[in-house]
Amino acid sequence: MGAAAMTVTLTVGQSGPRNSRTDTDGLRFYSWQGRDLPSVTTIRRLAGLPHNLHQWTLTQVINRAVDDWPGISAQLATGEPTSLEAVRKHLRLAATEERDRKAALGKAVHEAAEANKALTEVGPDIAPFLRQDHDWRQQSRADIVLVERQVWNLTVGYAGTFDRIVRFPDGSLWIVDLKTGKGAYGEHALQLMAYVMAEFVGNDDQVDVEATELLRQVSGIAVLHLRSRSWEFHSLRPDHDTWVAFRGLLAFATWIHDHADIEQVSLGSRKGGQR
Repeated sequence: MGAAAMTVTLTVGQSGPRNSRTDTDGLRFYSWQGRDLPSVTTIRRLAGLPHNLHQWTLTQVINRAVDDWPGISAQLATGEPTSLEAVRKHLRLAATEERDRKAALGKAVHEAAEANKALTEVGPDIAPFLRQDHDWRQQSRADIVLVERQVWNLTVGYAGTFDRIVRFPDGSLWIVDLKTGKGAYGEHALQLMAYVMAEFVGNDDQVDVEATELLRQVSGIAVLHLRSRSWEFHSLRPDHDTWVAFRGLLAFATWIHDHADIEQVSLGSRKGGQR
């Protein structure tokens, strides 16, 4: 059965986040009636890199230094400031190049799935992942009812954009997040919990009443992990402990963002020293 047999019953949202800004550090904030709210993904970033990702990043830099040592040595041997800066840039990029490449692929897969594209409409790098999404939809008989919509919680203080809400044959509604990276992780539950606990769906300072009603009927959250040759559907627990953990993460991330300098928490200081 081809992609044409799959049903999308409600309007797809605009690709890319509206009502948002991204600062110089790459942190995203959504704006609702003049109030800036951190995005769900920014909250996670503000809290710091997960240990495993930090170790992976270090490994990328180490591997590049070892693998490219002849060229690096030749540049360093010149002693030229431009050569030294080129080496620094070359090693620094190693920490993010692979991550950025995977992120770009993931974004392209998301956009293709959001637009309900056929396999013939996408490139060979995207098609394998899209094929798995199509297969999951056929196997699960899930009907996509909302895609890429912004959700807001003004009381707790955050906003974000979920990937999709689907309706299963038993009538239940779930928020499903697409992942295309190497693995799926427990902390993804924090992101999805934030979406399901949002107060409303809206855009351009206007609440979408119909979409909000659907959000309030959501009973499950899940990650659909797409690989080039397989898919795995992880149903997650939308429980009290996960909600408490997300709010704790938000409190920590917000505090870190607002108190970057010692002066912001200091009651005073003294200086001393002896020469």
